[in-house]
Amino acid sequence: MSNRFYLVTIGPAQFEGMVSADGPHIKRLGGASVAVGEAQLHLGDPLFPGWRLVDQHHSLTLEDLSESEVLTLAEQFGLPMRTAPTETAEPSRFWQSPAFAGLCDWVRHHGTKAAHQVRQHHQRTPGWLEMCQAANELADETRQN
Repeated sequence: MSNRFYLVTIGPAQFEGMVSADGPHIKRLGGASVAVGEAQLHLGDPLFPGWRLVDQHHSLTLEDLSESEVLTLAEQFGLPMRTAPTETAEPSRFWQSPAFAGLCDWVRHHGTKAAHQVRQHHQRTPGWLEMCQAANELADETRQN
């Protein structure tokens, strides 16, 4: 059973949304992953001058992506962006992103597995399952009317 809820090709790279034991992550295929609830795009850090996708534990370089491709990545996953080391990142827009819609669909098909993971492991994106369940219930009500 796949834990992938979203897959997108952006320029030379593929990024997937996948559910890990500690919640939803963004993973560059062939690389590490970062937790959706902590993920940000950073530009211009002194040691890493290009764009990076970061969370509290990992940093993924995006030097092979153009500026417009980084913006596409931000839109696809609702990622906040920080363009200077002293700047505060904007709030996450994951809950309004295409990747979130994919996560809701994954929860609809794998609800028992999702609930088990939430009960068994600390979640780095608190409330993700409840947000998906609420979005799915709203979508079901809208379809019925």
